[in-house]
Amino acid sequence: MDIRFSRLATGVLAVAVVLFICDQSWAIRMGLGPAKDGWNLAYDVAVNEADGDQVTVVFTLIDEGKLKPFDSVDLVAFSKQTDSQGGRAYDVMTPIELKPSEDGRRVGKVLVRKEFLDRAKIRIITHMVDGKRQPSGGAFYDIPVAKHLNRANAAAPPTTVRP
Repeated sequence: MDIRFSRLATGVLAVAVVLFICDQSWAIRMGLGPAKDGWNLAYDVAVNEADGDQVTVVFTLIDEGKLKPFDSVDLVAFSKQTDSQGGRAYDVMTPIELKPSEDGRRVGKVLVRKEFLDRAKIRIITHMVDGKRQPSGGAFYDIPVAKHLNRANAAAPPTTVRP
């Protein structure tokens, strides 16, 4: 059996495929700044010594707040150098796989070299903010790891952070 598509159908299909691929690759995300209620996000970040020149960053998610559902949670660190247009490349981009813990929270941990800690951020990427779908590539919220270093050095017990 020979199946043939008209030129119009083939052209429409080709345009649809290109648009679908472009939509995925043009993911320009909007950065979310601080909100009065901190986006109702509840989390904990702990930084623990690991082998040699590495530390373990432990991210505990207590409540996704107004950013649920998350598309991904990554640990990122941008390079110090900029390109000719002012952009920066990633020195580190590691996904944080969140797994359920015994108390119902979700916990993920990653290893990162100490040299990147001052620039490291936990980046939450989502397509929904406050129950509304975001245009284009969605939105991201950054949690600087450096602000949790002093607590780790002081050996203080972990606390719940509601920014």
